[in-house]
Amino acid sequence: MWTRRASQSFLDMDSAAFAKALGLALKDPQVRSSLGDIVGESVRQEIIALRAELKRKDATIDDLRRRVVTLETSNDSLEQYQRRNSLRIAGFPEDENEDILTRTLELMNTTMSVEPAITAHDVDRIHRVGKKDGGKPRSVIIKFATYRARHRVMQHRRNLRNTTHFINEDLTR
Repeated sequence: MWTRRASQSFLDMDSAAFAKALGLALKDPQVRSSLGDIVGESVRQEIIALRAELKRKDATIDDLRRRVVTLETSNDSLEQYQRRNSLRIAGFPEDENEDILTRTLELMNTTMSVEPAITAHDVDRIHRVGKKDGGKPRSVIIKFATYRARHRVMQHRRNLRNTTHFINEDLTR
């Protein structure tokens, strides 16, 4: 049992004497056992707290993963809905200063024989996609003003069988 006098004598010790006294105390099995119990309990409490925190974080991660999947699905649906009036056309050689709208309208109205004819008013936007590299011509994205115009073109795409042009739906990946 510690007394005030004993604790005061430890305070009066120099560091070498204190280290020697501590070394002797640690050789005592009862002191070692008590010290082990104190440290062991502290470590056990810390492990319990860390496990609880880990469970909370795992639950949060699982929830976030579910939310990411839901958001990706929702985003894909919205992106697909946005592309509902669009088509991709491949096979147009690229020219400098080309008028891709005129060339596309000519393909649809002359080569494909779309009836009633597609006009510039049926087209909302048209442009080439991707980076320009001297080899393969880039495909063309055409966004129609209405789904009906897009549908008329898709009904006549079989007329492109013997040409170098291909028309596909503009789908998400």
